[in-house]
Amino acid sequence: MSMLDGFFRALSFLTILPCPKRESTVEEYGRASGWFPVIGAVIGAILYASALLFHRLFSPLPSSALVVALWAFITRGFHLDGLADTFDGIGGGFDRESRLAVMKDSRLGTFGGTALAAVLLLKTVILAEFGGRLEVLVLAPVLGRWGILIAMRFFPSARPGGMGDTFRKHCGQPQLILGSLAALWAVLLTSGLHGLPLLGIVPVLTVLFSLWIKRLIGGLTGDSYGAVCEIVELSALLFFAAL
Repeated sequence: MSMLDGFFRALSFLTILPCPKRESTVEEYGRASGWFPVIGAVIGAILYASALLFHRLFSPLPSSALVVALWAFITRGFHLDGLADTFDGIGGGFDRESRLAVMKDSRLGTFGGTALAAVLLLKTVILAEFGGRLEVLVLAPVLGRWGILIAMRFFPSARPGGMGDTFRKHCGQPQLILGSLAALWAVLLTSGLHGLPLLGIVPVLTVLFSLWIKRLIGGLTGDSYGAVCEIVELSALLFFAAL
């Protein structure tokens, strides 16, 4: 797989953005996963440019709401859906099997709806407080997708043989190295030394969250990876809000 092939496969998998059509297998998407943080930078650049426009037209709160809505639209709500399914399973099940069964159900439950609403609301409010410091819009999507790579690389699948497991098996050390370099570049470019703690916070947060999920369902699923992405993105916003 060429570098360009990998980039466009990751772009088509993670976004609705137009790109050269490539018929891909799950295995090929897995091998392209090293590009996920780079695609996060593409998403972030679009959000950053849109935020600059929205802030000229509207007050901070509605402009931030529009950015968050665009964020969900560009990514097809892909990771938000994983977040909702994960928390539905955690809250709606009482053992491993029942939690996995609830997660597989496409209907939105109370726990998933609450998690979904909380993340969208927090993203909107935090962005409204940033004023002109919108660089975090570029950084958060990069770090969220870096978190996915860490979770895939170091944690087992809760559903052996499933799509998430196949994806995970083709995310190896080269993919993790590429994604980590992209995360480092994004941190230094957008926030300089102030953002360096995130290079430690994101792996620690990803590992702790993944350990919690693993304890409940025996491993991670594709939905769990989406939840990791959303939790890390929100944590990056909270980090800069704290600064």
